[in-house]
Amino acid sequence: MTRGSFAAADAALAAYDGPFGEAEAAHLLRRTSFGGTRDERREIVELGPTRAAIDRTSPPDDESAYARVLDALAPLASADTLEISQSIWLTRMLRDPRPFRELLTLFWHGHFATSVTKVGRTRLLVKQVDMLRELGQGPFGELVTAISRDPAMIVWLDGNANRRHHPNENYARELMELFTLGVGNYTEDDVLEAARAFTGWHEHNGRHRFNAHEHDEGAKTLLGRSGALGGEDVIAACLEQPACGRFVGGKLFRFFVHPHPDDALIEAVGARYRESGYDTLALVRTLVGSRAFYSPEARRSIVKSPVLLAVGAARSLSLRPDTTELADRLSGLGQSLYAPPSVKGWDGGRTWLNAATLIGRANLAAELARRAAGQPVEELFGSAPADHVQALNDALLDGDAPRPLVEALRRDSLDLPTCLRAMLSVPEAQLS
Repeated sequence: MTRGSFAAADAALAAYDGPFGEAEAAHLLRRTSFGGTRDERREIVELGPTRAAIDRTSPPDDESAYARVLDALAPLASADTLEISQSIWLTRMLRDPRPFRELLTLFWHGHFATSVTKVGRTRLLVKQVDMLRELGQGPFGELVTAISRDPAMIVWLDGNANRRHHPNENYARELMELFTLGVGNYTEDDVLEAARAFTGWHEHNGRHRFNAHEHDEGAKTLLGRSGALGGEDVIAACLEQPACGRFVGGKLFRFFVHPHPDDALIEAVGARYRESGYDTLALVRTLVGSRAFYSPEARRSIVKSPVLLAVGAARSLSLRPDTTELADRLSGLGQSLYAPPSVKGWDGGRTWLNAATLIGRANLAAELARRAAGQPVEELFGSAPADHVQALNDALLDGDAPRPLVEALRRDSLDLPTCLRAMLSVPEAQLS
């Protein structure tokens, strides 16, 4: 990499100072809040890009209305059933006035992918996601330490089988390969030594328990450290590696900005992440306030996952879908909350789109259209629009729906639900 490429990377991460209208505001809302209404866009335009990036990644000043929603959900939270738990999480995504924390929690859920299919106890997965929600915006090191002690993770990656005389490498390997460093930045010896360090980190009755009798207290050497290392030492050693900033920072960049950063840009992102003490919120605010974020290559560059598609459309139109039915439909589209397909999480990107899922997405659009038909038009748009075709175009596609589609919908005088279904089925609607 040349000096020029590093300079270009620093310029890409500089604060955006270009035009900031409703199209830019809509882009910010899609990436930080699933989506937003026309009124939200107009409010953000008044803030400007830097203040808007902070605003959309901060909790609201007054959460009283949302607090009542959480109070209403609380009696259901103790239910150890996947369907209810999925419904509650979707309700949080839909109703939180600043849903960035739910979006970031969804990111971490895919990063530290743990599934109820093996864990078997939904409550353990719910508690894990609660922890991701609580710690996900803070220092990455605290999050990794918490996930290493998390009962669901211990069950998922066979932590109880990791014993002094028979170390199990599953968690140590995934900690390095998928959670912190990435392939090629550690050795097989590092994995074995890390597994020894984590011996005795067990789960008992839904809690983390350190079993000293099963912990290997012998000397170990990994990632430049030596001594009677324990699990905390392994985590610290991983965080010390420049590869950690690049790997995790790069994933955050691809999730929030665009999927094809060059090596110099990832190097710059990784350096900033490490220098901040792995302050995740600080990094994300830099990313969503940057020139790279508002560049042409970032606009509509990310294929929406089923959750992003459904929640984004619902938030943009203030829809209130049945979240139990919605969770089931999203599972059919390949994104079952609390049940990622493997320890690698969801592959994402273009893997979301194939012949079967495109039909499923069309059916999802039809279901949302049916819900829209049952709500007053003033709830959908904030007022009764003179032209519901244009209003849907603005709300869902920033006014960029294909012109032939817009003309056809107007020519045939189709009703609002039919137009909504058509708008959500075009290729542009699948992209964020």
